[in-house]
Amino acid sequence: MLADDDAPSHAASLVEVLSYARAYGEDLSELLEAGQPDPEEAHRLVQAMRNMLCAAEDELDHLDDVQTFLDTAKALRALTDPGPIIDTPTPGNP
Repeated sequence: MLADDDAPSHAASLVEVLSYARAYGEDLSELLEAGQPDPEEAHRLVQAMRNMLCAAEDELDHLDDVQTFLDTAKALRALTDPGPIIDTPTPGNP
């Protein structure tokens, strides 16, 4: 399977994990605004956000790999694309 076949699923996963991280961040904000936050719950939410951000970084790494693959394929095509063939006769040959 080509690397770029997986790009849509990695992009979708990135959006998903970032939405979870945002939701955990909003929950943490509400908890802190309440006045007397539960330290254990705050720690749990911070850890959940950290986990989601690490997962997002993994998805970004996959997308970087896809971009590298696409750039390399484009460069290889540029090297192998036939340009106009100019046949210059060598001296002594008709």
